[in-house]
Amino acid sequence: MSDINMEKFAVPDFGPDRYVKELAKSCVGGEELYQQKEKIQTLADETASALKKNVYENHMQFIETATEISHLEAEMYKLSHLLSEQRTVLTTLSQASILGNDNTISRESLDNHDLEAERAEEQRKNKLTLITEKVEGCMNLLDVSERTLLHEGDLLEIDAEENTALQRMHVYLFSDCLMLTSWISNRRGPMRYKFQTSYPISTIAIVNVRDLGTVKQAFKVLAFPDTRVFQCNSFAIKKDWLDKFDVAKKMHIEKENSKQKKKEILEKPKQESLDSPSLSVDELPSPQIAPLPDWLLDVTEELDVLIVERHFQKTYELMVSAQKTLGTDEFKNHPLKSDILKKIELKQKALTEILLKELDVTHNWSPRGGLRSSRHPVLILNKFNMTSQACELFLDICSHTVKAHVKAVLLEGSIHSYVNQVGEVFFCSLSDALTEFIMLFPKNKISAFIVWASMQLRILMSQIIKQVFTPQCALDSVLDCVKSLRSQCTLFCEFGLDLRFQMNSCLRTPIIKALREYKEKIVDCMKAKVSEDKWTPVNMHTKAGVNKFLMQMENLGLILVKFVINETWVDLSSSTIWFAQSVLTVQKVGLKIVTKDMIDVVDECIYAIYNSRLALSAGSDSSYAQTNYKFLLETVMPLMIRSYKEDVGYDNEKLVSLAKKFGVNITPPKKSNITKYTSNEYL
Repeated sequence: MSDINMEKFAVPDFGPDRYVKELAKSCVGGEELYQQKEKIQTLADETASALKKNVYENHMQFIETATEISHLEAEMYKLSHLLSEQRTVLTTLSQASILGNDNTISRESLDNHDLEAERAEEQRKNKLTLITEKVEGCMNLLDVSERTLLHEGDLLEIDAEENTALQRMHVYLFSDCLMLTSWISNRRGPMRYKFQTSYPISTIAIVNVRDLGTVKQAFKVLAFPDTRVFQCNSFAIKKDWLDKFDVAKKMHIEKENSKQKKKEILEKPKQESLDSPSLSVDELPSPQIAPLPDWLLDVTEELDVLIVERHFQKTYELMVSAQKTLGTDEFKNHPLKSDILKKIELKQKALTEILLKELDVTHNWSPRGGLRSSRHPVLILNKFNMTSQACELFLDICSHTVKAHVKAVLLEGSIHSYVNQVGEVFFCSLSDALTEFIMLFPKNKISAFIVWASMQLRILMSQIIKQVFTPQCALDSVLDCVKSLRSQCTLFCEFGLDLRFQMNSCLRTPIIKALREYKEKIVDCMKAKVSEDKWTPVNMHTKAGVNKFLMQMENLGLILVKFVINETWVDLSSSTIWFAQSVLTVQKVGLKIVTKDMIDVVDECIYAIYNSRLALSAGSDSSYAQTNYKFLLETVMPLMIRSYKEDVGYDNEKLVSLAKKFGVNITPPKKSNITKYTSNEYL
């Protein structure tokens, strides 16, 4: 960055084409040009990050400035109203005559004034009646005696988030409310529009929207909690709408001020009569009521601003502070207390609706925010005694979070690696949800989390079972997947929640089904292998093949070194070797994959496999076949009985009874004092 800095680009007459040409002349080769490009890109990134940081630092100042401007605007409206009243009073005083000759009002002028007032009232009613006839489902516009039509016209509603056109609207602006209607496509009769909704003028705010992309000549209507954007056909139409909204706001403020003044005028004579000296001791007035602080008078407007700016915690704190202040003895009997409390209650309902909407997963929710994004809404809802609703919505968010995390795991590589990754992701998500749940909710709600966690585990296991327990998946792979899930579930117990029973109950049926299907597959294949067996030793071709075979059988607990002949031959038939591997695998894997209440299924499978094999060999006349038959009875069966007892702690009664049936003598292995060597270099 020695030769490239911000000063070169900050020159007023900077020309990018000229700069690139000079850079191309000064650089030698493409490598140097590429380095200069990287330096310019780095400078651009630094500038962009600095601008973003500056915007973030001044964001709150922008919001505070907007709030101050809104307050100043209200004050200006009040000041303008006071000035207009003073001007009216001065005009009246200047026209009044002391002698009563010049400014006397004739009867004829009074009659003309009454006629004009009647005509204006009749015209107002006719306009409202005509609107009622045009709008289907319209509210009764004549209910309010002073309601007048200020403006109307067609507008195009725009989506506030995606900036796409939604529908064509016909909007009516009255002196006290804004009415939205939609066009009726297949209309019959005088009805042209269909009533949608109406907003009181006191509850809406109009915000100008600058032109951006396809959205031009638009303005935004903030009608808490809704935000609606409308687009006009031209700048003049937009200006008319904004001006009419200002007129409606001013009329509303003047009306409220006049009501307040009338109220003060009515209360003033009462106060003066109470202060008169002719009252008796019993009729003395009550102590003077203390005036409300300014922040308490403007609390509803401040709450609106905080809610729009999404400062929910500050909104709650301001509500609580206002309610506590109004509950003190100083303002206990204040005439405005009930009115302010009612308004605060309405704002509280609006706030809870927004918070519930924030936690609703069907309303623009994204898992990127994580569970922490829902922390503040949940805490505020808990303070409003809405713990049950908050708990339900929070668990819905947890469900979608877990689902999104599990779905992100791709099915790549072996099934065991996939199941291992899914299990890790699932239980990590579950632990995060449990940690957040314990922090947000009281202890009496933990039962809801347990029910939810059990349901999520059942959903996960149903998905994994469909992928793992298939005919194509080997029994060893099934065992690896089950062991991985069980170990991760055991680790999750450290968080204080044991889901091993639920997991085993989900695995019980598919494990039993897999063992029995494997048994039936072995029994079916056994008949073909025995009938096709040539009853000759098996050639492993190489010493490496022999060593690999011996290692595989040793892992199953069977030592076959003495059956190796001529270095590469095994003195057993192919069907015998296959059967020994199959039945030993069933016992070894079965005892590891089942729980104690399913061991009888393993016993059943072992017995059925062994009994079928012995029945096939009983009638064979070949001497070599009888040798293999003897190997199965005297070597394999005793080994299985001993290893079963070592793993379980008691005998396999079915296999022992089968051994006694065929005259097999089961004796415990003799202990030997001979030292075992792991290498043959000492022999």
